[in-house]
Amino acid sequence: MPKSLVEMASEIVAAQASHTPMTPEDISDIVRRVFDILQSLQAIEAGQVSGGLGETPDKMNPQDSIQRNRVICLVCGKEFKLLSNRHLALHGMTSRDYKLKYGLPLRQALSAKSLTLARRKIAKEKGLGAKLVAYRRAHQK
Repeated sequence: MPKSLVEMASEIVAAQASHTPMTPEDISDIVRRVFDILQSLQAIEAGQVSGGLGETPDKMNPQDSIQRNRVICLVCGKEFKLLSNRHLALHGMTSRDYKLKYGLPLRQALSAKSLTLARRKIAKEKGLGAKLVAYRRAHQK
């Protein structure tokens, strides 16, 4: 007899919990998320839904793809902390091509907002902005 989705979800989370310390709240949250993902995959497999998990990347607002703790690739729908050039190369794009295709500002970071803020804080603590200005003044022609 095939396993139910609940059984599969609990086995997946049990395997993860054996390697990673988790609180009971973490475990229940992860079981729900894994179950939802398995349900979505089952619906896709049965042909009830076309596409990937959740909102399809082609219907997502490009600005909404850059979230607090993740950035969603609008090509394939995968989630990352940082949408790297290496990943975009798999789609045959550069970060510039990606931004132009989806109408994102060229100065927009393709990283989660929390990562961008952390990097900004470190740069300010190290005084990198002032160092850049000083370098540019020293090397002007």
